Amino acid sequence: MAADLLGRKKTLVVGGVCVVLYNLLMAFAPDLFSICVAMGLYALANAMFTGTFSALTYDSLKQCGKTDDYLKVSANCSQITLLATAIGSLASTLERFLRFSGFYLLSAAFECTGTLATALMEEPIVTEAQASREKQALRDLPGQLVQLVKDSIKVLRSCPLAAKLIVSAAVICVPSYLTKMFVQQRLVELGWPTALLFLPLLLSGLAAMLGTEVGRRLHPRRLRRFYTICALLCGVGCVLVGTAPALGSIFGCMLVQGSLEAWSLHEDRMLNDNIPSDQRATLISVDGMAYSLLMIPASPLVGAVGDAFGQAGAGLVVLGLLVAASGLPLLKKARS
Repeated sequence: MAADLLGRKKTLVVGGVCVVLYNLLMAFAPDLFSICVAMGLYALANAMFTGTFSALTYDSLKQCGKTDDYLKVSANCSQITLLATAIGSLASTLERFLRFSGFYLLSAAFECTGTLATALMEEPIVTEAQASREKQALRDLPGQLVQLVKDSIKVLRSCPLAAKLIVSAAVICVPSYLTKMFVQQRLVELGWPTALLFLPLLLSGLAAMLGTEVGRRLHPRRLRRFYTICALLCGVGCVLVGTAPALGSIFGCMLVQGSLEAWSLHEDRMLNDNIPSDQRATLISVDGMAYSLLMIPASPLVGAVGDAFGQAGAGLVVLGLLVAASGLPLLKKARS
């Protein structure tokens, strides 16, 4: 909401400053309270980033009349980010040299560079409301905030497709975090040294890059069938993580990440195409918030199922089957 009210560049800069402060606090935190404050700053930064990057990219293309290029540009941005994350996972091999404080200080340096680059950007202006941001008074912000909420709800009611896209993205993304955490835990239990835990993260990142590359080359006429295929692949991958041996579990995690990226690429494009610029960052952040809300019950339920069956992976098997089954009703509608 801050991105839509105050500007995307300002919001990204504030988020970047929060990440820098988070890293510095974590590097020198003397007690648990300081760590909790740092984690709060990091959560605030994520809230600032969610939806803002996508809105800034889409409106930049809209300003020059090239929104048809959004899929290609979004895929490029995603692949650069995924590659950086995959390479970053290799840093775990430097643990004996950097220690925890070294990692956080290095992260702070990277974030400082990114925040300075953001501050030098020129923000796109595509609506009258965006053009008048600099003139608005602080006393008007509460009223504008209320109006933004009303307008965003109105958009969701008038565009059922946007609401369906948000729900579908939340459902298919549930296995993303859980599978990565489970794979690492399983490898530790199998006796793998912690220095090698970067391997599943590295391979998952590379699989996500491949999924993005496949997604950018596909042009599905109907997202219903495409969702069904991606949900099936994601569900199978989730089941493999919960049941297969170490290598099969890692492959399952790769399958989850690859299929998610392929779907997210098209879901993000379609969502941007169907929402107005003045509420763009807010509604895209709702897309991310829906996933977070779904994770609140999903995470403990997956653990509870594992406890009930006496097998930690049982919960992921159930989750995988549910995600795979979520595409079946859409497939029937597509055929009809």
